[in-house]
Amino acid sequence: MNICIVSTSTPLHRQGGTELQADSLARLAAARGHRVFWVTTAHPEGIETEERPGIRIYYLKGTSYRMSRAEAPAWWTASAAKLSRLCEEERIDAVWAENFAGLSYAAIPRAERKPVISIVNGLAVRGEIASNFNRVSSARELFYFLTRYAAQTLFYYIPRFRAMVRDSDLLVGVSRETTAALEREFPASAAKFRTIFNPVDTALFRPDAELRKAARAEFGFTGENKVLLMAGILHKQKGLHVGLEAFSRLRQASPSARLLIVGDGPELPALKAAAAEPGLSGAVSFAGARRNGEMPFIYNGADIYLNPTMRMEGLGLVTVEAMACGLPSVVSKIGGTASTITDGISGFFVPPGDAEALAAKAALLLNDSPLAAAMGAAARARAVSEFSGSNIDRYLELSRELARIKE
Repeated sequence: MNICIVSTSTPLHRQGGTELQADSLARLAAARGHRVFWVTTAHPEGIETEERPGIRIYYLKGTSYRMSRAEAPAWWTASAAKLSRLCEEERIDAVWAENFAGLSYAAIPRAERKPVISIVNGLAVRGEIASNFNRVSSARELFYFLTRYAAQTLFYYIPRFRAMVRDSDLLVGVSRETTAALEREFPASAAKFRTIFNPVDTALFRPDAELRKAARAEFGFTGENKVLLMAGILHKQKGLHVGLEAFSRLRQASPSARLLIVGDGPELPALKAAAAEPGLSGAVSFAGARRNGEMPFIYNGADIYLNPTMRMEGLGLVTVEAMACGLPSVVSKIGGTASTITDGISGFFVPPGDAEALAAKAALLLNDSPLAAAMGAAARARAVSEFSGSNIDRYLELSRELARIKE
Protein backbone atom coordinates (compact mmCIF):
# COMPACT_ATOMS: atom_id res chain seq x y z
CA MET A 1 0.00 0.00 0.00
CA ASN A 2 0.93 3.66 -0.34
CA ILE A 3 0.24 5.54 2.87
CA CYS A 4 0.47 9.28 3.49
CA ILE A 5 0.85 10.50 7.06
CA VAL A 6 0.05 14.15 7.74
CA SER A 7 0.97 15.96 10.95
CA THR A 8 1.74 19.57 11.81
CA SER A 9 4.92 18.54 13.63
CA THR A 10 7.42 15.70 13.90
CA PRO A 11 9.99 14.70 16.55
CA LEU A 12 12.30 17.12 14.75
CA HIS A 13 9.99 19.97 15.78
CA ARG A 14 9.16 18.75 19.30
CA GLN A 15 9.15 15.53 21.33
CA GLY A 16 5.47 15.15 22.20
CA GLY A 17 3.35 12.01 22.18
CA THR A 18 1.60 12.91 18.92
CA GLU A 19 4.92 13.44 17.13
CA LEU A 20 6.36 10.18 18.44
CA GLN A 21 3.22 8.31 17.45
CA ALA A 22 3.40 9.63 13.88
CA ASP A 23 7.05 8.63 13.70
CA SER A 24 6.24 5.11 14.94
CA LEU A 25 3.42 4.69 12.43
CA ALA A 26 5.72 5.76 9.58
CA ARG A 27 8.58 3.47 10.58
CA LEU A 28 6.39 0.44 11.28
CA ALA A 29 4.43 0.74 8.04
CA ALA A 30 7.66 1.12 6.08
CA ALA A 31 9.16 -1.89 7.87
CA ARG A 32 6.25 -3.97 6.57
CA GLY A 33 7.13 -3.05 3.01
CA HIS A 34 4.62 -0.27 2.42
CA ARG A 35 5.55 3.04 0.79
CA VAL A 36 5.15 5.87 3.28
CA PHE A 37 4.93 9.59 2.55
CA TRP A 38 4.82 12.15 5.34
CA VAL A 39 3.62 15.74 4.96
CA THR A 40 4.45 18.21 7.72
CA THR A 41 5.39 21.83 8.41
CA ALA A 42 8.60 23.60 7.42
CA HIS A 43 11.96 22.16 8.43
CA PRO A 44 13.90 24.44 10.84
CA GLU A 45 16.84 24.47 8.42
CA GLY A 46 14.79 24.95 5.27
CA ILE A 47 15.07 21.40 3.95
CA GLU A 48 12.11 20.59 1.69
CA THR A 49 12.33 16.80 1.41
CA GLU A 50 14.03 14.05 3.38
CA GLU A 51 14.48 10.38 2.57
CA ARG A 52 14.48 7.63 5.18
CA PRO A 53 14.24 3.87 4.59
CA GLY A 54 10.83 3.44 3.00
CA ILE A 55 9.74 6.98 3.96
CA ARG A 56 9.77 10.29 2.11
CA ILE A 57 9.07 13.39 4.20
CA TYR A 58 7.83 16.68 2.71
CA TYR A 59 8.37 19.86 4.72
CA LEU A 60 6.05 22.62 3.51
CA LYS A 61 7.79 25.97 3.17
CA GLY A 62 6.01 28.95 4.69
CA THR A 63 4.26 26.89 7.37
CA SER A 64 4.95 26.63 11.11
CA TYR A 65 4.42 23.80 13.59
CA ARG A 66 3.33 26.38 16.19
CA MET A 67 0.03 26.78 14.30
CA SER A 68 -0.85 30.18 15.79
CA ARG A 69 -3.97 31.90 14.48
CA ALA A 70 -1.80 33.91 12.10
CA GLU A 71 0.22 30.89 10.94
CA ALA A 72 -2.49 28.24 10.65
CA PRO A 73 -4.08 29.43 7.36
CA ALA A 74 -0.81 28.84 5.48
CA TRP A 75 -0.85 25.22 6.65
CA TRP A 76 -4.47 24.60 5.65
CA THR A 77 -3.86 25.93 2.16
CA ALA A 78 -0.47 24.31 1.57
CA SER A 79 -1.32 20.93 3.07
CA ALA A 80 -4.52 20.45 1.07
CA ALA A 81 -2.74 21.35 -2.16
CA LYS A 82 0.26 19.11 -1.41
CA LEU A 83 -1.88 16.15 -0.37
CA SER A 84 -4.05 16.46 -3.48
CA ARG A 85 -1.01 16.42 -5.77
CA LEU A 86 0.75 13.69 -3.83
CA CYS A 87 -2.27 11.41 -3.74
CA GLU A 88 -2.59 11.63 -7.50
CA GLU A 89 1.09 11.41 -8.40
CA GLU A 90 2.03 8.62 -5.96
CA ARG A 91 -1.25 6.70 -6.08
CA ILE A 92 -1.85 7.05 -2.34
CA ASP A 93 -4.32 4.54 -0.91
CA ALA A 94 -5.10 6.22 2.42
CA VAL A 95 -4.21 9.30 4.47
CA TRP A 96 -3.50 9.02 8.21
CA ALA A 97 -3.92 12.44 9.83
CA GLU A 98 -2.81 13.33 13.33
CA ASN A 99 -5.60 15.21 15.11
CA PHE A 100 -6.66 18.24 13.02
CA ALA A 101 -3.74 18.05 10.57
CA GLY A 102 -5.79 16.69 7.68
CA LEU A 103 -8.84 18.91 8.04
CA SER A 104 -8.44 20.91 4.84
CA TYR A 105 -7.83 17.81 2.73
CA ALA A 106 -10.69 15.87 4.36
CA ALA A 107 -13.04 18.77 3.50
CA ILE A 108 -12.62 17.99 -0.20
CA PRO A 109 -15.63 16.00 -1.52
CA ARG A 110 -15.07 12.29 -0.93
CA ALA A 111 -15.26 11.42 -4.61
CA GLU A 112 -12.28 13.71 -5.25
CA ARG A 113 -9.93 12.60 -2.48
CA LYS A 114 -8.46 9.50 -0.83
CA PRO A 115 -9.83 8.02 2.43
CA VAL A 116 -8.83 9.93 5.57
CA ILE A 117 -8.31 8.29 8.96
CA SER A 118 -7.96 10.96 11.65
CA ILE A 119 -6.11 9.91 14.83
CA VAL A 120 -7.46 11.47 18.03
CA ASN A 121 -4.85 11.77 20.77
CA GLY A 122 -6.93 13.55 23.42
CA LEU A 123 -10.29 13.08 25.10
CA ALA A 124 -12.46 15.09 22.72
CA VAL A 125 -13.67 18.61 23.55
CA ARG A 126 -14.52 18.25 27.23
CA GLY A 127 -11.25 16.49 27.96
CA GLU A 128 -9.28 19.29 26.30
CA ILE A 129 -11.10 21.92 28.35
CA ALA A 130 -10.55 19.99 31.58
CA SER A 131 -6.85 19.53 30.83
CA ASN A 132 -6.33 23.23 30.21
CA PHE A 133 -8.18 24.12 33.39
CA ASN A 134 -5.77 21.86 35.28
CA ARG A 135 -2.94 24.13 34.11
CA VAL A 136 -4.38 27.10 35.99
CA SER A 137 -2.25 28.04 39.00
CA SER A 138 -2.74 31.80 39.40
CA ALA A 139 -5.36 34.53 39.07
CA ARG A 140 -3.69 35.66 35.87
CA GLU A 141 -3.93 32.18 34.36
CA LEU A 142 -7.56 31.88 35.46
CA PHE A 143 -8.35 35.18 33.74
CA TYR A 144 -6.69 33.90 30.55
CA PHE A 145 -8.66 30.64 30.76
CA LEU A 146 -11.99 32.45 31.16
CA THR A 147 -11.33 34.97 28.38
CA ARG A 148 -8.88 34.24 25.57
CA TYR A 149 -8.86 30.44 26.00
CA ALA A 150 -12.66 30.31 26.20
CA ALA A 151 -12.92 32.33 22.98
CA GLN A 152 -10.38 30.10 21.20
CA THR A 153 -12.29 27.01 22.30
CA LEU A 154 -15.65 28.36 21.20
CA PHE A 155 -14.60 29.80 17.85
CA TYR A 156 -11.66 27.58 16.87
CA TYR A 157 -11.32 24.28 18.74
CA ILE A 158 -14.96 23.15 18.79
CA PRO A 159 -15.63 23.96 15.10
CA ARG A 160 -12.40 22.22 14.10
CA PHE A 161 -13.29 19.14 16.12
CA ARG A 162 -16.77 18.97 14.63
CA ALA A 163 -15.30 19.29 11.14
CA MET A 164 -12.84 16.48 11.84
CA VAL A 165 -15.63 14.16 12.95
CA ARG A 166 -17.87 15.16 10.05
CA ASP A 167 -15.33 14.95 7.21
CA SER A 168 -13.03 12.07 8.22
CA ASP A 169 -13.88 8.62 6.91
CA LEU A 170 -12.82 7.02 10.20
CA LEU A 171 -11.49 8.30 13.53
CA VAL A 172 -9.08 6.27 15.67
CA GLY A 173 -8.98 6.83 19.42
CA VAL A 174 -5.62 5.94 20.97
CA SER A 175 -7.29 4.49 24.08
CA ARG A 176 -10.63 3.06 25.12
CA GLU A 177 -11.27 6.26 27.02
CA THR A 178 -10.62 8.42 23.94
CA THR A 179 -13.13 6.45 21.90
CA ALA A 180 -15.67 6.56 24.73
CA ALA A 181 -15.30 10.35 24.91
CA LEU A 182 -15.91 10.62 21.16
CA GLU A 183 -19.01 8.44 21.44
CA ARG A 184 -20.41 10.56 24.29
CA GLU A 185 -19.89 13.86 22.49
CA PHE A 186 -20.65 12.73 18.92
CA PRO A 187 -23.09 9.82 19.24
CA ALA A 188 -24.46 10.27 15.72
CA SER A 189 -20.99 9.46 14.30
CA ALA A 190 -20.25 6.45 16.54
CA ALA A 191 -20.00 4.10 13.54
CA LYS A 192 -16.85 5.97 12.45
CA PHE A 193 -14.92 5.41 15.69
CA ARG A 194 -12.29 2.73 16.33
CA THR A 195 -9.76 2.11 19.11
CA ILE A 196 -6.11 1.32 18.33
CA PHE A 197 -3.50 1.63 21.06
CA ASN A 198 -0.34 3.53 20.16
CA PRO A 199 2.29 1.11 18.84
CA VAL A 200 5.63 1.03 20.66
CA ASP A 201 8.77 -0.61 19.34
CA THR A 202 9.20 -3.27 22.02
CA ALA A 203 12.44 -4.44 20.42
CA LEU A 204 13.93 -0.99 21.08
CA PHE A 205 12.17 -0.38 24.38
CA ARG A 206 13.13 -3.45 26.40
CA PRO A 207 15.04 -4.41 29.56
CA ASP A 208 18.78 -4.23 28.92
CA ALA A 209 21.37 -4.96 31.61
CA GLU A 210 24.17 -3.17 29.77
CA LEU A 211 22.12 -0.02 29.28
CA ARG A 212 21.18 -0.13 32.96
CA LYS A 213 24.79 -0.30 34.01
CA ALA A 214 25.80 2.57 31.72
CA ALA A 215 22.88 4.81 32.69
CA ARG A 216 23.40 4.41 36.41
CA ALA A 217 27.08 5.15 35.98
CA GLU A 218 26.29 8.33 34.02
CA PHE A 219 23.99 9.69 36.72
CA GLY A 220 26.10 8.49 39.65
CA PHE A 221 23.59 6.01 41.06
CA THR A 222 25.06 3.27 43.27
CA GLY A 223 23.81 -0.24 43.92
CA GLU A 224 21.94 0.87 47.02
CA ASN A 225 20.03 3.62 45.20
CA LYS A 226 16.48 2.81 44.13
CA VAL A 227 15.70 5.26 41.32
CA LEU A 228 12.30 6.75 40.54
CA LEU A 229 11.85 8.31 37.11
CA MET A 230 9.55 11.01 35.72
CA ALA A 231 9.75 12.09 32.08
CA GLY A 232 7.89 14.38 29.70
CA ILE A 233 7.31 17.98 28.75
CA LEU A 234 7.51 19.92 32.00
CA HIS A 235 4.11 21.62 32.10
CA LYS A 236 2.09 22.04 35.27
CA GLN A 237 -0.67 19.79 33.91
CA LYS A 238 1.82 16.92 33.74
CA GLY A 239 1.89 16.93 37.54
CA LEU A 240 5.63 16.59 38.06
CA HIS A 241 5.38 18.93 41.06
CA VAL A 242 3.07 16.35 42.63
CA GLY A 243 5.61 13.63 41.90
CA LEU A 244 8.35 15.71 43.51
CA GLU A 245 6.23 16.22 46.61
CA ALA A 246 5.56 12.47 46.77
CA PHE A 247 9.29 11.76 46.50
CA SER A 248 9.95 14.17 49.36
CA ARG A 249 7.48 12.24 51.52
CA LEU A 250 8.78 8.76 50.81
CA ARG A 251 12.45 9.72 51.04
CA GLN A 252 12.12 10.25 54.78
CA ALA A 253 11.84 6.47 55.15
CA SER A 254 14.07 5.67 52.15
CA PRO A 255 17.01 8.11 52.30
CA SER A 256 18.96 6.24 49.62
CA ALA A 257 16.18 6.68 47.05
CA ARG A 258 16.86 8.96 44.10
CA LEU A 259 14.63 10.78 41.62
CA LEU A 260 15.52 11.36 37.96
CA ILE A 261 13.55 13.96 35.98
CA VAL A 262 13.86 13.98 32.19
CA GLY A 263 12.48 16.75 30.00
CA ASP A 264 12.24 20.49 29.57
CA GLY A 265 9.48 23.06 29.78
CA PRO A 266 8.12 26.04 31.69
CA GLU A 267 8.01 24.21 35.05
CA LEU A 268 11.73 23.37 35.05
CA PRO A 269 12.86 26.38 37.15
CA ALA A 270 10.19 25.72 39.79
CA LEU A 271 11.07 22.03 39.95
CA LYS A 272 14.77 22.79 40.30
CA ALA A 273 14.06 25.29 43.06
CA ALA A 274 11.95 22.75 44.96
CA ALA A 275 14.62 20.06 44.49
CA ALA A 276 17.19 22.34 46.12
CA GLU A 277 15.20 22.54 49.36
CA PRO A 278 16.54 20.82 52.50
CA GLY A 279 15.77 17.13 52.46
CA LEU A 280 15.89 16.89 48.69
CA SER A 281 19.16 18.57 47.81
CA GLY A 282 21.45 16.07 46.08
CA ALA A 283 18.70 13.45 45.71
CA VAL A 284 17.14 14.75 42.49
CA SER A 285 18.87 14.68 39.10
CA PHE A 286 17.73 16.56 35.99
CA ALA A 287 18.69 14.99 32.68
CA GLY A 288 17.23 17.67 30.42
CA ALA A 289 15.37 16.96 27.20
CA ARG A 290 16.35 13.71 25.49
CA ARG A 291 15.55 12.40 22.02
CA ASN A 292 13.16 9.47 22.00
CA GLY A 293 15.92 7.16 20.77
CA GLU A 294 17.80 7.85 24.03
CA MET A 295 14.89 6.94 26.27
CA PRO A 296 15.57 3.17 26.50
CA PHE A 297 18.88 4.16 28.11
CA ILE A 298 17.00 6.37 30.60
CA TYR A 299 14.28 3.84 31.46
CA ASN A 300 16.78 1.09 32.05
CA GLY A 301 18.62 3.21 34.60
CA ALA A 302 15.50 3.48 36.78
CA ASP A 303 13.57 1.10 39.04
CA ILE A 304 10.11 2.68 39.17
CA TYR A 305 8.28 4.98 36.77
CA LEU A 306 6.02 7.74 38.08
CA ASN A 307 3.37 9.38 35.89
CA PRO A 308 1.58 11.90 38.14
CA THR A 309 -0.20 13.61 35.23
CA MET A 310 -3.18 15.87 35.86
CA ARG A 311 -3.98 16.12 32.15
CA MET A 312 -6.88 14.23 30.55
CA GLU A 313 -4.43 12.09 28.62
CA GLY A 314 -5.36 10.31 25.43
CA LEU A 315 -3.08 7.45 26.52
CA GLY A 316 0.30 8.37 28.03
CA LEU A 317 2.96 7.01 25.71
CA VAL A 318 5.81 7.44 28.20
CA THR A 319 4.12 5.01 30.58
CA VAL A 320 3.89 2.39 27.83
CA GLU A 321 7.57 2.87 26.95
CA ALA A 322 8.50 2.43 30.61
CA MET A 323 6.36 -0.71 30.75
CA ALA A 324 8.14 -2.10 27.70
CA CYS A 325 11.46 -1.56 29.52
CA GLY A 326 10.21 -3.65 32.44
CA LEU A 327 9.43 -0.87 34.92
CA PRO A 328 6.53 -1.04 37.36
CA SER A 329 4.64 2.27 37.32
CA VAL A 330 2.58 4.43 39.64
CA VAL A 331 0.17 6.38 37.45
CA SER A 332 -2.54 8.98 37.91
CA LYS A 333 -5.77 7.42 36.74
CA ILE A 334 -7.13 10.14 34.52
CA GLY A 335 -8.48 9.80 31.00
CA GLY A 336 -6.65 7.33 28.81
CA THR A 337 -4.02 6.39 31.36
CA ALA A 338 -6.61 3.80 32.46
CA SER A 339 -5.72 1.85 29.29
CA THR A 340 -2.03 1.49 30.22
CA ILE A 341 -1.15 -0.58 33.31
CA THR A 342 -3.30 -3.19 35.02
CA ASP A 343 -3.83 -1.95 38.58
CA GLY A 344 -2.16 -4.18 41.16
CA ILE A 345 -0.58 -6.36 38.45
CA SER A 346 1.80 -4.21 36.42
CA GLY A 347 1.67 -1.10 38.60
CA PHE A 348 -0.64 1.03 40.69
CA PHE A 349 -3.18 3.70 39.89
CA VAL A 350 -3.63 6.70 42.19
CA PRO A 351 -6.01 9.69 42.08
CA PRO A 352 -4.56 12.65 40.14
CA GLY A 353 -3.00 15.32 42.34
CA ASP A 354 -2.73 13.01 45.38
CA ALA A 355 0.92 13.16 46.47
CA GLU A 356 0.24 11.07 49.58
CA ALA A 357 -1.24 8.18 47.59
CA LEU A 358 1.55 8.43 45.01
CA ALA A 359 4.17 8.23 47.78
CA ALA A 360 2.45 5.30 49.48
CA LYS A 361 2.29 3.16 46.32
CA ALA A 362 5.85 4.05 45.32
CA ALA A 363 7.01 3.09 48.83
CA LEU A 364 5.41 -0.35 48.43
CA LEU A 365 7.55 -0.93 45.34
CA LEU A 366 10.68 0.54 46.93
CA ASN A 367 10.40 -1.72 49.96
CA ASP A 368 9.36 -4.96 48.23
CA SER A 369 11.85 -5.97 45.54
CA PRO A 370 10.04 -9.22 44.60
CA LEU A 371 6.79 -7.28 44.12
CA ALA A 372 8.54 -4.66 41.99
CA ALA A 373 10.20 -7.37 39.87
CA ALA A 374 6.92 -9.22 39.35
CA MET A 375 5.10 -6.03 38.38
CA GLY A 376 7.93 -5.04 36.03
CA ALA A 377 7.73 -8.42 34.27
CA ALA A 378 3.94 -8.10 33.99
CA ALA A 379 4.35 -4.58 32.59
CA ARG A 380 6.74 -5.83 29.91
CA ALA A 381 4.37 -8.66 29.00
CA ARG A 382 1.42 -6.27 28.71
CA ALA A 383 3.42 -3.85 26.56
CA VAL A 384 4.34 -6.65 24.17
CA SER A 385 0.80 -8.06 23.97
CA GLU A 386 -1.19 -4.79 23.80
CA PHE A 387 1.13 -2.04 22.52
CA SER A 388 3.63 -3.69 20.20
CA GLY A 389 4.32 -2.76 16.60
CA SER A 390 1.68 -5.23 15.48
CA ASN A 391 -0.93 -2.52 16.16
CA ILE A 392 0.12 -1.01 12.84
CA ASP A 393 -1.63 -3.95 11.16
CA ARG A 394 -5.00 -2.66 12.33
CA TYR A 395 -4.35 0.70 10.64
CA LEU A 396 -3.41 -1.11 7.46
CA GLU A 397 -6.50 -3.31 7.66
CA LEU A 398 -8.78 -0.29 8.04
CA SER A 399 -7.01 1.44 5.15
CA ARG A 400 -7.54 -1.57 2.90
CA GLU A 401 -11.22 -1.64 3.79
CA LEU A 402 -11.61 2.04 3.00
CA ALA A 403 -9.65 1.82 -0.22
CA ARG A 404 -11.30 -1.49 -1.13
CA ILE A 405 -7.94 -3.15 -1.59
CA LYS A 406 -7.78 -6.94 -1.36
CA GLU A 407 -4.73 -8.81 -0.16
